[in-house]
Amino acid sequence: MTAHVLSVIALPPSLREGLARHYRLHGGANQAPLDRGDPLLGQVQAVVTNGSTGFTGEQMDLLPRLRVICSMGAGTENIDVAAARARGIPVTHAPGANAATVADHAIGMALALARGYRPLTDRLAQGAAWTSLRALRPSLDQSRVGIIGMGRIGRLVAARAAACGADIAYYTPGAKPDAPGVYCGDPLELARRSDFLFACCPGGPRTRHLLNRDMFEALGPHGFVINVARGSVLKTDDLLQALRRGTLGGAGLDVLDEEPDPPAALLAELAAMENVLLTPHISGRSPAATQAQLDIMLESLADGLAGRPPRFAVPGPNAPA
Repeated sequence: MTAHVLSVIALPPSLREGLARHYRLHGGANQAPLDRGDPLLGQVQAVVTNGSTGFTGEQMDLLPRLRVICSMGAGTENIDVAAARARGIPVTHAPGANAATVADHAIGMALALARGYRPLTDRLAQGAAWTSLRALRPSLDQSRVGIIGMGRIGRLVAARAAACGADIAYYTPGAKPDAPGVYCGDPLELARRSDFLFACCPGGPRTRHLLNRDMFEALGPHGFVINVARGSVLKTDDLLQALRRGTLGGAGLDVLDEEPDPPAALLAELAAMENVLLTPHISGRSPAATQAQLDIMLESLADGLAGRPPRFAVPGPNAPA
């Protein structure tokens, strides 16, 4: 009999269709709340979620036949991995499946912010004189790039930035001997020496609001921050104050602490700023990345439902970025 799989997150159409070819898929188009009275709960054997949405022990208790929990991406910060282990339920993720796409997105944001793609296009469309817009603008070439988090994504960002001629430095809780660039043991030190600061770290309590007022002041009025990690890593109120005062050069945000339903007023203010780029948490979404995630998820579901140890089981409470 085909297993019932419940997705509590919205899935890209190709991933949703791929899962539906193999399983009885429920949800996936929009978030599906768990209703205690729903007879489906007694049939669900697998759950699909992600690190942002997570899955709690209380939710697991609603699914008596649950055999495996699959995170669509690498992160698992809001999945109660300990509770799953206590119930004998493996939690899987997809490390590295979309890392290259995220790195591409991050570098694209940095270049677009520094070179002024958005404001220059808008002003030309508004009729500004061509010659009035040709002021010198910074670039990644000969710049100083700081990277918070030196996992798969951080290393790919470093490689792309270095190919553009940037000097690389990074911060993690401990130095990594095989990592590219110079190690900074203090995030503030990293911000002070950076023109571009990329957040590529896991979410969760250890990194919550790591990007805050002090970090923005250290970056300074010519510095740019790019967050492709988790919205929780950046303190939005502090960012707004820095942008309003002109004490930060600009920001590229693929994630927000308030997603997936950020306040309309917040979005409107950020979107009105010429030195801000916003994307709706799509840095990891591409045809190639989604196919890789589907392949990993299908393997993980098959292993978990068959009672085999999944190859992509999460090794600890928080998976690396």
